[in-house]
Amino acid sequence: MSTKVVTIEAGDTLLHATRTMKDNKIKHLPVVDRAGSLVGIVTDRDLKRASASDATTLEVHELLYLLDKVTIDTIMRKNVVTIDKGTALKQAAQMMVEKGIGCLPVMDGKQLAGIVTRTDVLRYFAGLDG
Repeated sequence: MSTKVVTIEAGDTLLHATRTMKDNKIKHLPVVDRAGSLVGIVTDRDLKRASASDATTLEVHELLYLLDKVTIDTIMRKNVVTIDKGTALKQAAQMMVEKGIGCLPVMDGKQLAGIVTRTDVLRYFAGLDG
């Protein structure tokens, strides 16, 4: 589990989320409200789906302007599958396979405590978790 979770807020823009993922080399961004409670999640796939096609006729500055107007609350997934802090990794991995998801936010009550990703599971089972 990664405990240093990079998050964004629902009012942040698609452009900001894309930059955040790229800068942090991550594929999942939990969306939190101002109190730090989990309200959604956005993945790199969600961002790609919401971005412009390569076939667009817009110029770069027009495209960047539009991407800076799309907010995360319009593309995030709101029904987030989560696990509790005490959940065993094997159970988390089973949930990820059954639900076809790449990450599970880890909750400590109503607060986001961490995130388990497909990469975390693979590292653990490959013995690369340190």
